[in-house]
Amino acid sequence: MEEEEIEKYWDHVALEAKDLEKTLRLEKWKKAARNWLANYADKRAKDFVLKVINEVVKLDKSAKVLDVGCGPGKWAMLLAKKCSSVTAIDISPKMILLARENARKQNLNNIGFHVMRVSKLNMQDQTFDVVNCVTVLQHIFDDDEWRNAVSEIARVTKKGGYTLLLEAAPNFTIKKRTPHLSIRTMQQYVNEFEKLKIRLIYWRPADLSLPVTFLGLKNYAASFNKKVYYFVTGRELVSPSFKSLLSRIAVMLAGQIDYKLAETPLSFLSFNKILLFRKSTT
Repeated sequence: MEEEEIEKYWDHVALEAKDLEKTLRLEKWKKAARNWLANYADKRAKDFVLKVINEVVKLDKSAKVLDVGCGPGKWAMLLAKKCSSVTAIDISPKMILLARENARKQNLNNIGFHVMRVSKLNMQDQTFDVVNCVTVLQHIFDDDEWRNAVSEIARVTKKGGYTLLLEAAPNFTIKKRTPHLSIRTMQQYVNEFEKLKIRLIYWRPADLSLPVTFLGLKNYAASFNKKVYYFVTGRELVSPSFKSLLSRIAVMLAGQIDYKLAETPLSFLSFNKILLFRKSTT
């Protein structure tokens, strides 16, 4: 995709996200019809990322953090409550406006928002203690730009600093699945970062329950279309209460898999992974 087309796509997603927030606030009484799987997927990502931040990185209050591809600002706002300074960037001007508005609502004034491409960071070398990058690099199709993005992340990370990724990074090579997703293996990420003296020190699976949740979430990553918040998309074939029950059961099964079996050999099957890298001190 051309640079202008990519920006327009994420601008459109930003507008849909803002409209969805309004819809959900106005329709709280319809909670039984929501897709509990979508809520679960969001909670799962938050729990896993924060676990790594709190228990492995042990983020210091004085740390400076870069949030790459900040979107509506979810991760930037979470990190801003844990450290002194967060810089959040996104390719979409409309997404930055939405993130800035969301941060203002939470009275968070230690976040700086900027329209910027990760492959062309207008920042000094060795600026950040932690670079947070959640489902961003997988949206870069061009291999050279992807390598530039990894190189730029490495450049702005301090010696001894961390890079945390949550990306589509299976252990096996598969074809691209959507017009906006480029899938690279975990080993490709490891190899590219190692060239820059950044070593993988921890990883964990993020979606072992994918077969359980696929039906409810198959379109969730592509857009914020409100239809995704129903267990059965398209025509209404079953009642909202029954759909809610099906989703609750799926969430219960997914939780058993994701939270309790992640340290077993099943982790090999995970499509999405959290990868934590640390930059050499020399």
